[in-house]
Amino acid sequence: VVYQPHLITAEEIRKQIEAVGFSAFIKNKPKYLKLGTIDVEKLKNTPVKSPEGSQQRSLLYPSDSTATFVVEGMHCKSCVSNIESALSTLQYVSSIVVSLENRSAIVKYNASLITPEMLRKAIEGVSPGQYRVSIANEVESTSNSPSGSSLKKIPLNIVSQPLTQETVININGMTCNSCVQSIEGVISKKPGVKSIHVSLANSTGTVEYDPLLTSPETLREAIED
Repeated sequence: VVYQPHLITAEEIRKQIEAVGFSAFIKNKPKYLKLGTIDVEKLKNTPVKSPEGSQQRSLLYPSDSTATFVVEGMHCKSCVSNIESALSTLQYVSSIVVSLENRSAIVKYNASLITPEMLRKAIEGVSPGQYRVSIANEVESTSNSPSGSSLKKIPLNIVSQPLTQETVININGMTCNSCVQSIEGVISKKPGVKSIHVSLANSTGTVEYDPLLTSPETLREAIED
């Protein structure tokens, strides 16, 4: 059960289950989710929904701040959707744009109520919790600033960051551990490669690399060679 601890306790949930005719006990000690603290604050301050809710929100935050984050560990559009969905529900976030290609997230938020560091932790806490996030920059912006202008700045911000990206490459044709050792030995010496793990069972190679020095396509070609 995932619940809101400021509204109900685990013991109250147990009693509710017993009230409908079943025996129940608390098997595991309640634990907070990674987004628990922010979610609790968000839920405490969530206004009652109304048709004018979105208009009220924009009036509350006329001058949002914008922060750009470098997000490592995204593999597909599902990752983008998960991050955007999770962050957009936070009370003080007015918009978020995640780019898989640029490995970035641009977040508009109310700087008087939430900090970039809290947002960074919120992104890292998004299921499945595999993302590594750093703050690229924090820029004050007006409500009239187009999101496109912020997007154009992303590559320059990212270049200034020490980067590590992960890619998974499908490898067909391996027959034994000798194949695994050969691939790991050669690829680990390539420029920009931080680490490599080859799985014979899954026919894959997971490589951590510096995207400024190499690319998944270059690594793929090196493995085939």
